[in-house]
Amino acid sequence: MIAQLYLQEQRALEAKRWIDKAAPLMGQIKKEKLVARYKSAFVKNQDYSRKFPEAALGYYRLSQQVPEKEERLTVLEYGVRCVVLSPAGPQRSRLLAMYYKDEKAMELATYTVLEKMFMERILKKEEIKAFESTLLEHQTATMSGGKTILEQAVIEHNLLATSKVYNNITFDELSALLDVTPEVAEKIAAKMIAEERLVGSINQTEKLLYFKSPGGVNEITTWDEHIEQACSSVTSILERIQKKYPEFLKKQ
Repeated sequence: MIAQLYLQEQRALEAKRWIDKAAPLMGQIKKEKLVARYKSAFVKNQDYSRKFPEAALGYYRLSQQVPEKEERLTVLEYGVRCVVLSPAGPQRSRLLAMYYKDEKAMELATYTVLEKMFMERILKKEEIKAFESTLLEHQTATMSGGKTILEQAVIEHNLLATSKVYNNITFDELSALLDVTPEVAEKIAAKMIAEERLVGSINQTEKLLYFKSPGGVNEITTWDEHIEQACSSVTSILERIQKKYPEFLKKQ
């Protein structure tokens, strides 16, 4: 396909024109390979256009239709990159859960970052650097604020992870955790609150960020949710062990 050739040159706009031309004809196509090529080009174009949440969902759907294990792992890897680069918030949380619960997730090179993001843990610099080495050229672009797409995504993730540990935090303390200035930390928090990706409030007089649980959930409910999440993770791990080593569980 012409669109695929344009994508190889990272020319997303030109590729999109040909993808859009092909779209009305896809209902008439009976060959599965041609349909698969169209879907692949469509999702890759979303990726190259930096529509990362949409691309992540598309890659996951494609991975479920690929019979070969190696190809499926490759598509899942593409998807994880897009999930990590997506803006932190409820939508990305759903995507993280989808990928983390896939039975092949543990075989991915990017599994460590995927797991820590899903478990809402703060990412370390060495983990971020290792993940950065897997990114494609268009995924390493610098944004208007001077941060790369990955840096911005990680800062937002670590801010959300912080909200699971603290009831409130000063912007000086938050800046140390996020490795940004207090002014930048406040700006990012304010933006995420305004976009309803973070539930909290800012006291500019005291320079404090207060975290709130959605819907006024109390501490006991939050604790219960953490226990439920841990149990779900243990169950998921046991299911994977059972599939890979069925004889092991039979001996127990």
